[in-house]
Amino acid sequence: MKRIQALLALSLLLFAGLNCGTENPVEETVGTSTVEISTGTLRGEVQSIDGVLIQVRLLRDGQLLTQTETQATYELASIEAGNYTLQISAKGYETKEVNVTVTPGQVVSLDKVALVALATPVSHLRGVLRDKATGEPIGEVNLQLTDKAGKVYETLTTGAGVFTFENLPVEQALTLTIAHAGYEETEVAVHPIPAAETLELRVQLTRLPEQEKLDPGQGLSLGSQAPAFELPDGNGKLKALADYVGNKNVVITFYRGGW
Repeated sequence: MKRIQALLALSLLLFAGLNCGTENPVEETVGTSTVEISTGTLRGEVQSIDGVLIQVRLLRDGQLLTQTETQATYELASIEAGNYTLQISAKGYETKEVNVTVTPGQVVSLDKVALVALATPVSHLRGVLRDKATGEPIGEVNLQLTDKAGKVYETLTTGAGVFTFENLPVEQALTLTIAHAGYEETEVAVHPIPAAETLELRVQLTRLPEQEKLDPGQGLSLGSQAPAFELPDGNGKLKALADYVGNKNVVITFYRGGW
């Protein structure tokens, strides 16, 4: 027993000696790195029009990214550096397009824009988008409006769910299409709008039911969509899922062979 106690005491002394002079032991740390996206700000002014709100939309490669309403000045902040197209429009006025470049960490001030009145008659559409179940407005949703010639107009809802389409063809039926994550895709037929009038529209989206989640190893969740694939049949001929979906039920079995 005394021998064991002596060995323990010696071990403690050795351990204390190893730590001597290291009041602040070095801690092993794992370095972390974050990828910062360089952003900038666009700032400008539009000649005000009495009683008319002006729409400022920012597009990149033809895709609508963000928009704001103003009566004169506007500012778009935290925009990723790069080249964009700025669309400025108002009811009854020609749309002005400006090519802009966002510079990292800089505020780019744009020249003042004056819109020119349209010579031809136009119509307008304004509405509110809400959740059908809760009645809550749905913001930052992309809406597309298509005329009979196939021309597509785009807009985004505000935080209050408000959307605006200005300068539409008159006396022409239109189709409003809304595809938003978590909701059923919706199409709304818009009746022809007389010249110089604004049609008020109330649109509701139906939320998709939540998919039932299965435990790991149980496969796809119920109601989820299977990925597109091809598999060989018993004769080695490839069969694609797309060849059967919509025509008949599909059952997949795997034969492991015999031994």
